[in-house]
Amino acid sequence: MIKMKTLSKLIVLAVLVTLVACNKENDPDNEDIGNKAKPVLTVKLVDAPSFYDAVNVDILYMKARFDSNWVDMPVENPGVYNLQEFINGNSMLLIGDTSVSPGVITELRLVLGTENSVVVDGESFELKTPSGQTSGYKIKMEPQPLVPGRIYNLVIDFDVSMSVHRTGNGKYMLKPVVRGYLEEAIGGISGTVFPLPLAGAFYVEAANLTDTAGTLTDPQTGEFLIGTVFPGTYDITIYASPAFSDTTIIGITVLAGQITEMDTVLLQ
Repeated sequence: MIKMKTLSKLIVLAVLVTLVACNKENDPDNEDIGNKAKPVLTVKLVDAPSFYDAVNVDILYMKARFDSNWVDMPVENPGVYNLQEFINGNSMLLIGDTSVSPGVITELRLVLGTENSVVVDGESFELKTPSGQTSGYKIKMEPQPLVPGRIYNLVIDFDVSMSVHRTGNGKYMLKPVVRGYLEEAIGGISGTVFPLPLAGAFYVEAANLTDTAGTLTDPQTGEFLIGTVFPGTYDITIYASPAFSDTTIIGITVLAGQITEMDTVLLQ
């Protein structure tokens, strides 16, 4: 049988151990050590270009489904953005380095507000969104396991040309088509077109039997970057302004996680 005095000492010791454990859990330094073991997620937004003057969308936040649980993920700077600015290598940081719990992202959604508009030939039109979209717009992507200690860079590609629809009464509807990729799983193609366009920008398209992607060239430099291309071999077509002929270069290879740099394309 334990004497009462000894029992009291054991109770005091147990309380001290509990307090030390609680302090460690609440210690910021201990928290940092724990976070280092967690997966880190970064998300940036790019746009597949269109020929609208501007496409302005009201970005509020993102939602992620980890295994069976939905988590709201605030974006770095919510607000109204012209998607046409995020082409040719430019991107918008949606979510900076964020520690998340290990698991599998089974679904991502982009939640938009109501301040959406499209500018056509200098005239602005409201972009109406389908009702019942408070849950956000689904981002098409494969389920992605997130394991401790790794950094995951996701690229969200907002395809404007597929997302904006003109209705029969002259109004415009926004039905976002958005895809997500692991940055390390895709590649890109860059180059320069010369001479510079005389009227409007050249359009550059990469195509093979399974994938098509494209971008506009920079009207000041003639440079271009198609930043979301799956690994494979592509034919590159430069659609020229009326003063020049379209040009196709065949057999350009793209590797995962790399940018393939083409020689300068001289238009005839």
